[in-house]
Amino acid sequence: MSTGPGDRRRRPHALREAAPAPVDARLLPPALAAWAAAAWATGLAGQRTWPRVLAAALALSLVALPLAVGAHRFRPPRHRRDPRPGAPDGSAVGSVCASLLLTVLAALAVLAVAAAGSWSRAADPLTRAAAEARTVTIVGTVASEPRVVAGPRRTTVVTDLAVTAVDGSGSRLTALVLGGQDWYGLPMGAAVRVHAAPRLSDPGDEHAAVLGSNATVRLTAQPTGVLALVGGVRAGLADAVGEPRTAPGRWRWPDGARELVSGVALGDDHALPADVRADMRTVSMTHLTAVSGEHVAIVLGLVVGGLGVLPRRWRAVAGALVLAGLVVLVRPGGSVLRAAAMGAVLLAGVALGRRSASLPALGAAVIVLLLVDPWQARSYGFALSVVATAGILLGAAPAQEALARRLPRWAAALLAVPLVAQAACAPVLILLQPRVSTWAVPANVLAAPPVPVATVAGLLAALVAAWWPALASLIAWPATASCAWLAAVAGFFSDLPAADPGWPGGTGGALALAALEAAGAVVVSRRGRAGLRAAPSALVTAVLVIVPALRGRLAPWHRPDGPPGALDAHRRDPPGIRSISPRSSSSVRARSSSRTGP
Repeated sequence: MSTGPGDRRRRPHALREAAPAPVDARLLPPALAAWAAAAWATGLAGQRTWPRVLAAALALSLVALPLAVGAHRFRPPRHRRDPRPGAPDGSAVGSVCASLLLTVLAALAVLAVAAAGSWSRAADPLTRAAAEARTVTIVGTVASEPRVVAGPRRTTVVTDLAVTAVDGSGSRLTALVLGGQDWYGLPMGAAVRVHAAPRLSDPGDEHAAVLGSNATVRLTAQPTGVLALVGGVRAGLADAVGEPRTAPGRWRWPDGARELVSGVALGDDHALPADVRADMRTVSMTHLTAVSGEHVAIVLGLVVGGLGVLPRRWRAVAGALVLAGLVVLVRPGGSVLRAAAMGAVLLAGVALGRRSASLPALGAAVIVLLLVDPWQARSYGFALSVVATAGILLGAAPAQEALARRLPRWAAALLAVPLVAQAACAPVLILLQPRVSTWAVPANVLAAPPVPVATVAGLLAALVAAWWPALASLIAWPATASCAWLAAVAGFFSDLPAADPGWPGGTGGALALAALEAAGAVVVSRRGRAGLRAAPSALVTAVLVIVPALRGRLAPWHRPDGPPGALDAHRRDPPGIRSISPRSSSSVRARSSSRTGP
């Protein structure tokens, strides 16, 4: 008997492919517009850049006026059959005008803040002294742990200085210190007096000036307040992960395992040995010591999940308090602030009882952070954090679906996140250092399981160390064991053949790698292969157009110096300088003869 269309059997519900969840990208254009505006405004050269930024803001305000008129009658639809102009079955003009207006307003607000910041920076006595090449007396506070780096000619100490006065005049800027041994040993939060001739930093750098080796520093007061508390917590964790009490002749922790605990738990990697740092950089594992969204998600997930019996508003309040404490402990860098802002948006959704939307939260976080500090737009740490998060949110599910056709579902889920995160960050990393991490994906897959253990155990040990050191040492043991595994994974994969191949640097190299990744994504995608079969001529035309365009940019295969402002990206060392720990100097010198420094 024949069967008609109505008699066809449907596939069981379990075998049907789930429809892809809709992507809420409404805040993506405003976030990109704000980012582009901030990058342009802060990258202008010269001392009087604020008039140009202010003129651009006024021009955008003229564009916003007609958009405001067009969006005046738009009202968001409340339900599917809402007859208002903003409803799906009505006119779309108001909706488009409202979206464009929001994008223009985001860029306008960032330009206004950047203009005010540029005016304030130009009028600051630190900037004036650097522009005039004057030797001045600077009073400030050490804002980060001094880190020792060793170069071919001299040893340099890198830290940040929060300037409060220059020759008696008040200042509110920060300076990057590339000083001598006098800076080493100064605790974070210490008040100092510096006699130096500052020089202007590169345009777009978050630091207003640079203090070189000619600066002389004198300690005037020990840390107080919050910075003293943070320093005490970090010192307590360092004591808790001290040498294990084992009998002579028995095993010991690998090099860098104890120092890595503070890096994973608190983002404090100033004492990390240079060889371990180089291994982690080779296999793209440095994100583990830059506290970011993963750490915030682990901590907030435990807190909000553990308080599930409480009302949602109380859970949101508890999560906000924990989030604020975490930001204070790890010090607010670009990735930390981005993750904290995104976590705050999601906590607001928890308090209001609305479904969490990660992509809009990321867009809101980007806009808020650029309004707070537009100079983050040119920070590589901020850029890597944002693109990695966006890549995971947009590409993890499709990648897992593609991998599940050839691998078990658990293996696909394990590989998807590090794969898309590495693919999203790779073009940006090319701008920072021209090389490709061949073994980054398997290294990060093997490193992922112990990261929550190291994070949670390290934070608990840091909090307990102040009043019960013995218990803190016991709690820190799992964190040290986890970090020993991380150091072993980084060392193993960095020693494999072709672990650090060269790649063309600059914009051409980044575009070439992005095009290669896009081509690979199209090839492994079913829809992409169908599109290639349907339009082969378009692919040939694209190749014939793009390759000659990039040809001139792909010619240099050497390793140029990093771009301006790259020093703050994942704590990158200055060109020709390698970071070094006093306790591992001999091992660094031994390995530096056989390994090229980053």
